[in-house]
Amino acid sequence: MKHIIKHNPSYSLIDIELEPGQSIQAEAGAMVYMSDDMKVETRLGGGLLTALIRRIFGGESMFFNVFTSLKNKSSVGLAPELAGDIVKINISEFPVIIQKGSYLCSETTVSLKTRFGGFKSLFSREGMFLLESSGSGALFISAYGGIMEIDVNGEYILDTGHMVAFEKTLNFSVRKTGGWKSTFFSGEGLTMHFQGQGKLWIQTRVPRGFISWLTRLLPT
Repeated sequence: MKHIIKHNPSYSLIDIELEPGQSIQAEAGAMVYMSDDMKVETRLGGGLLTALIRRIFGGESMFFNVFTSLKNKSSVGLAPELAGDIVKINISEFPVIIQKGSYLCSETTVSLKTRFGGFKSLFSREGMFLLESSGSGALFISAYGGIMEIDVNGEYILDTGHMVAFEKTLNFSVRKTGGWKSTFFSGEGLTMHFQGQGKLWIQTRVPRGFISWLTRLLPT
């Protein structure tokens, strides 16, 4: 499988070239274009109950589209819902935890399940449920704004809205920024404190900032 990420980091689109017999699974609705020699199957994301949990708690569609090249080399173009970046993660030894809405596509050898993140996740703005990817192969995630990869060795502090994904080797807790006055009036609110050793992916912008800016421009 070959791929090219175009127009990143602002308006990213991934073009994937598949050899005959190769497949890629993608979030429903992500397809922009595809070759005519391509078979498309729509599947539930791991059974009805798992798919419902993904939809209600994980912020993802209940369905995957699986694109399979038939007789010739075929290509498919995929893009996220929001304008922003796409990056590739190679899943191998460590599972990767993904925030809701950031999964774009992956090889069919990568499995996804909804993971309960604890009540701390509820306060992190990411919701109580996250997506856990495991197995082996290429995983592509998306975000609003650019995506930065950070190697954490010890502790790292992040605004709750900027988390995209992290390796399962990292633990996190949610804490307030300074005292209660700082938490409510500094504009920072709560932060995620990661501990351990592993990779962390963050987004340079958050949708709530754009929504807040846009709301101020609307007529009252």
